[in-house]
Amino acid sequence: MRLFFRFCVVYAVISLPAIMLVRDVGFELLVEAGLATIEFGTAILSVGKWTLPVLLLLPFLIGMRGLAANLGNLFYALAGSSLFQATFSLVKSSIPFFVPFYADPPLAAFDRWLHGGVDPWTIAHRWAGAFPVERLFPLYLEVWLFPAIGFVVFLALTDRDRERQMRFIVLFFTCWVLLGTVLAVAGASVGPVFYDALLGGDRFANLTAALAASPMAADNLSDVQDYLWASYERRGLALGSGISAFPSVHVAVATMIALYLAERRWWLAVPGGAFVAAILFLSVYTGYHYAVDGYFSILAVAAVWAALRRARPATFASGPVQLPPNAGPAVP
Repeated sequence: MRLFFRFCVVYAVISLPAIMLVRDVGFELLVEAGLATIEFGTAILSVGKWTLPVLLLLPFLIGMRGLAANLGNLFYALAGSSLFQATFSLVKSSIPFFVPFYADPPLAAFDRWLHGGVDPWTIAHRWAGAFPVERLFPLYLEVWLFPAIGFVVFLALTDRDRERQMRFIVLFFTCWVLLGTVLAVAGASVGPVFYDALLGGDRFANLTAALAASPMAADNLSDVQDYLWASYERRGLALGSGISAFPSVHVAVATMIALYLAERRWWLAVPGGAFVAAILFLSVYTGYHYAVDGYFSILAVAAVWAALRRARPATFASGPVQLPPNAGPAVP
């Protein structure tokens, strides 16, 4: 976990000066960012109910001694995760300053071609008639958020397998740095839901109408979209305000979680795979992403995971984390 923390510091040290080089960060912008960040953080804490069952179960899953033995890594995991997410959010909101959004027309065209001349969002809305899609939506905005942000903290508290810890920390940075930073800047795009606002015209006007008529219109979907676009127009710097379509970090992180669950227990591959499918579906249904954003993320994360599995004898030779005797039952 110390190595994880150091990498987070390096990410911040490289990213923050780069942001300062491409955009003017004045006092007023910092104040606005601070106020919006507080509001955003309050909204996140309000849905903390999703983590409470897991926290209550931890002592029973790994034992009090095992939990206490892993607390030494908790500081590095918490501090590193907090620093990393704050930096990542600033980088994401600064993408159009590094590379102006340009990739939406080819992504939209390829998406339509790949699905037989039909935009994937229309397929998603057609399928949505078979089940209550509004009940799935919390998976995308609320449930996904906590394992995404707290994944490394969970590793630090519950996983005693050093090899697996290191493998999934590498996969974590693959999702957020390689896909969510490097490739997001290289393929700067806003997604179908913001396509017409960015480029003009009515290419996705039917998507806007379909979302307004969908069961999710009563949720805060439109509020989130309005917040993101308003922040982009005023070149905001608040945490959680960035726009980026390709590739999908949502789907990438869901894939990472599914692979982790499958490694812990083979039968957990079933709910893990269902989680990936739900996040991919919702990312297309809401118009935040082209379907190819998610397809690419699944393939990329799975490929890196497979490569790490093949390389593990040479790469992760340090062996499992040693805990004191009678440290309590481990979760294999």
